[in-house]
Amino acid sequence: MTDALSPEEIAQLFAAAEDGKLPEGPRIQARRSRSIRKINFSRPMMLSLAEQRRFERAHATYCSDASMRLSSELLTQVDLEIINSSQLTWGGALGEVPQPSVLGVAMCTPGENTILMCVEEALVLRMIERLLGGSFTDTPAPRKLTDIDIAMARRAFDGLLAPLSSVWRGLLGLNLNLVEFESRERALELLPSTEPTLELTIEARDESSSSTISLLVPNAALKSATKSLGDSSTEYADAGADEEAAQAMRSALGAVQLEVRAEAGAAGLTIGEVLALGEGDVVRLGTAGHASIVAGDRRLHHARPGLSGRHRAVQIIDPAGSAT
Repeated sequence: MTDALSPEEIAQLFAAAEDGKLPEGPRIQARRSRSIRKINFSRPMMLSLAEQRRFERAHATYCSDASMRLSSELLTQVDLEIINSSQLTWGGALGEVPQPSVLGVAMCTPGENTILMCVEEALVLRMIERLLGGSFTDTPAPRKLTDIDIAMARRAFDGLLAPLSSVWRGLLGLNLNLVEFESRERALELLPSTEPTLELTIEARDESSSSTISLLVPNAALKSATKSLGDSSTEYADAGADEEAAQAMRSALGAVQLEVRAEAGAAGLTIGEVLALGEGDVVRLGTAGHASIVAGDRRLHHARPGLSGRHRAVQIIDPAGSAT
């Protein structure tokens, strides 16, 4: 059967149209278009915005404690600050980690879930150089980590994870321990690439450069926590626990021996002037009566030299860098 019309039928239709008697065809009901909701599967929402903000606030305490610990161990000022947090997939979060980076796998206990701490390689190399007695401000050339480098990197990661574990113990009821280092390719195999993941980005600043530390927390690790981020009733208790942890950290650091010296002044000389110095020469050190209290490479206070009984001493005037 065909739907084609014969010439006679076409002529009848034209005649009917002229008389206004076209046959009525079947009515076609218009279908209402469905409303479509666009979903970005690369941005899974495993935490509410309130829970994510609470997670960030707790890690602001971590940044403060870790800054104190790093500055003490490296004998130079290092400041940590949270600059971003986002909810991604495991594969997407790894894709945003700056390269090259050193990836440390940490185990959450109780349970057997893991998180990933990713530290830019430049920062790791600077910490290694400083721990070995070198300068922190000079970034070594990129290189393949040797066995000694890996051992020193483990010490640096332990220093970053210790205060983080203290915060997590109060916030989530979990402890963290460094297990191993992984390459980016092997890290992709730790979890399914679609696993919802919370990424926390921390900036590490010193006097000469800036690097990032990325913390990748998969949904499985948060589910294994004994405490819930959504329980706002414990927020003040957690704040107290954080304060206790910070106080414990300060007490532990308070027992560390640190050499402090007093500098009566300083002068800038050329190499030729230094080589020409001889017995009896006088080097002017600037304004008389001013000194500085120095720990490592950091100036802490302005001071005034003098005597305390029969001993030489300095009196602290004001913190270095403050207005006088």
